[in-house]
Amino acid sequence: MSVLNQPAPVQPERRIETLDFLRGVAICGILLMNIPYMGRLTERPAPDLPARWDLNWISWGIQDLFFEGTMRGLFELLFGAGMLLMLRSAEGENPQAAPFDVWARRCLALMFLGLVQWAVFLWPGEILWSYGICGLFLLAFRTARPRTLIIAGTLMLTVLSANYAMYSKSRAELLQASVPAAAAAAANKPLTPEQKKAIQAYETAREANHPSPASIASAKAERTHLSSLFQWSAGFWTQYNISALGWILLLEGIGTMLLGMALFRLGILTGAASRATYVWLMLIGYGGGLAIRIVALVLTARTGFDVDVSASAVSVAVFSGGSYNLGRILVTLGHVGALVAAFRSGWFGRAATVRALGRMALTTYSLQSILTSSLFYGLGYVGAFSFAELMGIAAAIWIVTAIFCRLWLRGFAMGPAEYVLRAIAYGRWSVPRNGAPALTPALSASAIPR
Repeated sequence: MSVLNQPAPVQPERRIETLDFLRGVAICGILLMNIPYMGRLTERPAPDLPARWDLNWISWGIQDLFFEGTMRGLFELLFGAGMLLMLRSAEGENPQAAPFDVWARRCLALMFLGLVQWAVFLWPGEILWSYGICGLFLLAFRTARPRTLIIAGTLMLTVLSANYAMYSKSRAELLQASVPAAAAAAANKPLTPEQKKAIQAYETAREANHPSPASIASAKAERTHLSSLFQWSAGFWTQYNISALGWILLLEGIGTMLLGMALFRLGILTGAASRATYVWLMLIGYGGGLAIRIVALVLTARTGFDVDVSASAVSVAVFSGGSYNLGRILVTLGHVGALVAAFRSGWFGRAATVRALGRMALTTYSLQSILTSSLFYGLGYVGAFSFAELMGIAAAIWIVTAIFCRLWLRGFAMGPAEYVLRAIAYGRWSVPRNGAPALTPALSASAIPR
């Protein structure tokens, strides 16, 4: 291959600032979702029960309405846009094959960095492994038109919603079946296997919501000793990536990424669409998405957010499970409309700090894992903070990582994690300083987490 035909990153001045800004917002928002899993000892990320009108539950409610699943959704949209940016030289009158090699190596590199996240940085909830696999599937749609991408993505997410609805229905029916099963057990009647399964499901759910002091102590010991911490991380990661659940998450990722490809081709993610487009995205996205989420929240609140079979209904479970992805995608689109419109209007100035976080999103994501692992597991503070306090810690980490990114980018064109990803993808290991070729928007747009 001649030097002229070799794929190469572009100069920093050619970066798409809107994508950097969106990515910077998303990398901050993603920590709000991850940190309860990192810093709490219970299986559920919500505050301790019973639910009450305090700072913990109010902050959780805001998170549930605006951030849950939507920051992940924003990254998935950007990942789809990133692939099209990287493969743009493979299209047109003189297409090149080399970008496909770069993209494939990059996807494999993401999978490798995903292993590093859980095995070294001890964050098993990472999404890089899944993104690497999704990226390979996206190649089949690289030349598709926006309409085709929207239809394909919507179909995948619809199938996923049907799966969630069926799962929620079966779980609700199982929990309701635990009531007569428990009565039969109290009367010393022989139990069928189904009745035993129902009772076990109820007890497991109750334990998850109301962990005993012994289970809390056991979980803390597990996460503050290196060998058991590594085993916990490996088990958590395996459950979410290697089991059947991993395939479900892949379906979500690919479906949303296809929508991101369509939004990129339409100029929406790059800030090239009309102002009216972003206004409509806000109105439809927030209007429809928040309506769905508020209804689901109110219905769930009838149970006190606990395992209350008497206040539960199968229809409520089906609605909550089946509407989850629709609400998630709509609110995500609302975020895109609001953020891009505000950025284009200059409300945030040039948003240099947020864009710096976006340029170094993979490095920032890794720093989040390192800092939280050091605080919670290394120093033993896991389980020591309330939900609201964890949100405050997340904000402190935003500040630390923002300062690091601004200082780092004074001397270098990309972050250290981005450099590793670029080096593997392009096969070039020279250290890029300012003025040297930098990471493309495509590379950084697609490099990130849960």
